Amino acid sequence: MELRQLRYFRAIAQTGSFSTAAAGEFVVQSALSQQIRKLEDELGVKLFERTTRSVRLTRAGSQLLPLAERVLNDLDLLGAEADALRGVVRGNVTVGMMECPPLTLDMATLLSDFHTRHPGVEVALRSGGSDHMIEDVRLAKLDLAILGLPPKPLPGRLCARTLLVEDLVGLVHVDHPLTGSVPASELAGERFIDFPPGYGLREQVDHGFAQAGVARRVVFEVVRVEEMVRFAARGLGMTVLPRSIARSASRRAPRSRVLEITGADLRRTVALVHRQDGPESPAARAFFERAADLLPAS
Repeated sequence: MELRQLRYFRAIAQTGSFSTAAAGEFVVQSALSQQIRKLEDELGVKLFERTTRSVRLTRAGSQLLPLAERVLNDLDLLGAEADALRGVVRGNVTVGMMECPPLTLDMATLLSDFHTRHPGVEVALRSGGSDHMIEDVRLAKLDLAILGLPPKPLPGRLCARTLLVEDLVGLVHVDHPLTGSVPASELAGERFIDFPPGYGLREQVDHGFAQAGVARRVVFEVVRVEEMVRFAARGLGMTVLPRSIARSASRRAPRSRVLEITGADLRRTVALVHRQDGPESPAARAFFERAADLLPAS
């Protein structure tokens, strides 16, 4: 069995095509097909069902593919570790990034600094709800994530390094009847604009109001802060945002203004979430160490 055979096996499974896999592996299709036949003969099982129109994994192929991927991933990690011992860091880092980052979180500076130090590392940023990103860190689909911590505890084997804690305030239309500082109990009848469930900020706001015994009604769910601000400025409802973002938004959207909310513990905690044993690859470890040095920590 040869490693190139495992690479070809993985490439065909990923692309569903012998010709596309051959092009991606920079080999002629006949040579790739020959190596797959040799692999099937050595394993004693058929890996693919081939027709004139499609290629799909057999049951045996589906069961063996994760093992082949594990071997190839371990080989890549071995090479990366050897590079790191020579002082060269290469590879890929996948980082989860919250949809509503605080203004003090300067990711551009972090990425620029990291790229200068490690030009051979490619960084991919992924966004989404906090619940989804936490699960992806647990499953090692993300190397780490910067997110708003939900009120519930993190799953086992995960750690969080707190970067900052920030007060949350309301953002309303400039002509909204409520002004200044308002008890949370007076907001039960308000229409709210918020992230969908599963986003860290939504869970923190829900938790704060629930602890204060206030039931609120979310009438618009969006996934972009810009839409939340625009909706509030149009008078469609009230949104709750970190203070720094709400103040900046009120300056950019003159038809909106900040509303202080009392009587509820409305804060969000922004944290760097990672596995307890740390990122696996040298590239991910280098990014984590640089992020821990440059990002603000409370």
